[in-house]
Amino acid sequence: MDRTSVRLLNFFAEYVTDHKKVLVEKVLSQRTRHLTLVLEDIYQPQNASAVVRTCEGFGLQDLHVIEGRHHYELNPRVVHGASKWIDIIKYSGRPNNTATCYNHLREKDYTILATSPESNGLSIYDVDVKDKIALVFGTEKYGITDYAKQHADGLVTIPMYGFTESYNISVSAAICTSILAQKLFTSDVKWELSNDEKLKLKLEWYRKVVHRSEILEKEFLKSLDED
Repeated sequence: MDRTSVRLLNFFAEYVTDHKKVLVEKVLSQRTRHLTLVLEDIYQPQNASAVVRTCEGFGLQDLHVIEGRHHYELNPRVVHGASKWIDIIKYSGRPNNTATCYNHLREKDYTILATSPESNGLSIYDVDVKDKIALVFGTEKYGITDYAKQHADGLVTIPMYGFTESYNISVSAAICTSILAQKLFTSDVKWELSNDEKLKLKLEWYRKVVHRSEILEKEFLKSLDED
């Protein structure tokens, strides 16, 4: 992080309570980008919002959202402010937004695993968390697209023991995230954020908790220019 940002972070820290500082440090120590979720053309706000809460609650910093026929929307009553604390990366306006997302993930060294109710998929319990993982979820009605399935590095399934063929997307995301997060956090994999990532996130979060942070930041930066 550059020197000005560090000074701004220290400036905002003066307006943050000790209790909030401790909480921010605790959450930062449990944040990861080693595991991320991808939503492909989800059109039900309540389900999209539930997945946001799942990501935030399990410490996943990034959520990738692919827009297709449907615009991604959140339900404030379901998301409960969780969207403030994670990064939602959207892919829209391209001929193939799924391809754009996949290319971006591969540039970040993710192994892309598409979820599918098909029995030939790898059980979520058997997924190796050694490598960075991006789990792709599709709509409840249609599932993932053919492109998403064919261009993924593998298919993952949740074992089912009843007559029902699949769970809805919010439940599926919660189950998969719970299983993989537990595996990851108890492994010897280096899953934590880098120190620089933590500092950048802390600055973003302080901006959200400090009252009138935008005005204070402008005044602070102006004072630096005058020095």
